[in-house]
This record gives sequence, C-alpha cells and structure tokens, in this order.
Amino acid sequence: MDIEGGTITVCVCTPYEGVQEPRAPRHAAAIAKQYPAAKVFFVDCAPGGAARRPVKAFENLPNLVWQTHYFSTRAGGPFRLARDRAGAGLARFWFKLSGAVVPAALSSRVIGMERTLREIKADIYLAHNIETLLPAYRAASQRGALVMFDSMEFHSDMGESQTALERELVRAVEKICLPKCALVLASSPQLADALATEYRIDRPLPLNNTPPVAQELPAKAAGFNLYWRNAVVGLGQRGLDDALVALTNLPVEISLHLQGRMPADGGAALKTRIAELNLTSRVVFHPPYAPEDAVKEAARHTVGLCLERKVNRNHDLTVSNKIFDYHMAGLAVIASDLPGLRGVMEASKGGLLFTPGSIEDLTAKILMLYRDPVQLGRFAQNARAFALRDGNLEKEMKVFIRVFERVCREKLPGVFK
Repeated sequence: MDIEGGTITVCVCTPYEGVQEPRAPRHAAAIAKQYPAAKVFFVDCAPGGAARRPVKAFENLPNLVWQTHYFSTRAGGPFRLARDRAGAGLARFWFKLSGAVVPAALSSRVIGMERTLREIKADIYLAHNIETLLPAYRAASQRGALVMFDSMEFHSDMGESQTALERELVRAVEKICLPKCALVLASSPQLADALATEYRIDRPLPLNNTPPVAQELPAKAAGFNLYWRNAVVGLGQRGLDDALVALTNLPVEISLHLQGRMPADGGAALKTRIAELNLTSRVVFHPPYAPEDAVKEAARHTVGLCLERKVNRNHDLTVSNKIFDYHMAGLAVIASDLPGLRGVMEASKGGLLFTPGSIEDLTAKILMLYRDPVQLGRFAQNARAFALRDGNLEKEMKVFIRVFERVCREKLPGVFK
C-alpha cells in the first residue's frame, strides 16, 4: 500500500523512554519501514536533563522523527517539580469533585505533552500505555485525526501499586476514549476479550510481545540455572520471593539468576531477604541489558521463570514479554497457571505450569525438570520451535501492519492506494 498524493503523518507516543518501552518503538519503526512516504513522529518521555539512549529499531529510518518530552524531576528543578505535582493533585481533586478528567490527573510526567502532540498535527495518533491515551485522544479530536491505543496492560486493575482513585481515573479515561479509537491493540487474546466486554468495543487486536528471530544463540553456562528477569528486580507481585523460598528446598547445585534494574533502595531489602534464607552464594545478580540483547542474555540459562501471582486482573490477562524471550532463547519454561500465560504454554508445549503462589508446586515442577533431562530438553526444543514458527516479532508486525492498513483504508479513504 502506498500513500496517494503527498504525505501522511503518524505520531506514536509513550510515557516512557524509548529504550525502556517494549512496543511503541516497534510500531513506529514498522510503520516507517512499510510507508517510506509517511512522516512518523515518535514521542517518548524522559526525566529533564537525561541523555537520550539510542533505540536500535530506529536505525536507517530517515522518515522517522524522534522527539522527547522531558518531565520535571527534583534534580532538574524543585520548583517545576513542585508545580507539576501540585497540578496533578489539583486535577485529581477536580476529578473527585466533578468526575471530569484531564491528562495531569493520571501522571505529572505528561503535563505539557498534549501541546507537543498537537504541534505535530498528525493524521493518526497511536498512544501507548494509559498516561498518553487522553492527551493523544484530545490532540486527535482537535484535528479530526484518527486515534489508536495499545493497551499492554489491564490498566484499571494493576494491583497493590494502584490506589482506588487511580483505578477510577483509568476507567473514566478508557470509557471516554476506547469507543472512539479506530484501533485498539492488546498484549494477549485474553486481554482483548476483557476490554471488548468491559467497554463494549470491537475486539482489540492481540499482539504478543515477541522478540525478533535470533538465528544463533550463545552456549549455555554450566550447571542447572534458573532465570528470572524483570524491569525492576524486587520482591512483590511478580513472585520472586516464591522462587527464593523454593530454592531453599532444592539441591544446592541449582542456582537462581536475576536480571534487571535495582529498585530505589539499591536492592537492600532483596539482598537482606536472600541472606535471611541463606542463599547469598546461590543467587546471582546480572546488570540490566539493552532490549536487543534480551534473548542472548536468557539463552545462557536452563529454565525461565514466570512467577506472577494471582492478585489482580492484569496478571490474569496479560502475558509478560519475558516468556517469549525465554522461548526464543530455547529455555524450558515454568509459568504461573494464569489465563494469559497458560495460553502461551499450551500453544508452545515449552514447559510446565504451576499453581500461582504455591511454593510447594513450584518446587515440585523445578525438581521434575532437574531430575528428567530428557523432558527438560524436549521442552526446550518445543519452546525454540514455537518461537521460530509463531512467537517472533517479524510475524507479529506483519499482522499489525495488515490490520493498520485495513483500518486506514476504511477510516481515511483516498489517502492510501
């Protein structure tokens, strides 16, 4: 499909830094590659004064323009930070009083972002994560442009990190915006079904958080190595403590490898917990990695762990991108028996499910693989085959572009040929 008569402008936006966002850069790059005559803007958010870190997906794309919205921080200026926090507080108070919602109510980091989006004057706005949905919707409405949204999470029930007021705000924004979206994306079929039911919209397009095909993998390290990674390595709803306690019941030659950023306390609470369990010599920390190295980092290990607890609807419905990295890396996988994760494991035959939060069942499943290397190898082969066949970025982006094109043909007649 080519653009007919001039150019079209697409704006892809996210409230996170481009290098930290798993989906928005991929969508921006896919559109820019598919439509060289289009002008694609990528707008991310970063702390004021932060140096921009490169995104590999943006290389050799002359029609992609990257703009960063810098939000206030204590280091960047306490006055602006206090002003923005006061603005967010006032916006939340106004919501409680009137039910009216403005972008600042969801996050102070997007204050001023709507102005940036308006100035781009896009024909299509594709927002990622809940904080940018309302600014993109308002910018699109002013221009009569299309708005699209990528719902990577079930944003209205994220668990312990979310207050009751924040859940109400999210529901209010989604109720306003989702029915007006030309296209909604979701990170799993289960999430797509839930959003369609919740907001009475057409079923969103499920797109998995899959990695690019990795043709070659590094050699595995010696030993039986469990691997768990997260954006932030810490105790909480992602189930890391369950793995630590399970490790105390496993043979001493089994080790646990953790990878990701340290939390605000530098990992003090986690390391204290590890010491309490007498596991200091068996738990290995690895520094964060560039997104394009995720599969290579995982491939050195033996079993990939997805340990989400059954504590909120988001964990029930979504699928973490690490499970697909594990598959591409050729790891056998042990995952919580939650609907989203179960769907992937049933499709791949790449490992075992365990009862979420059950240390006993988790221990038993790890022991099962430890004691049966033939089964372990079979799961690893199945995982890798699934990744090469279905669970890869190339296949997902073909689906995305096909549906994106269909929607644009229907909603922007005369623009594409």
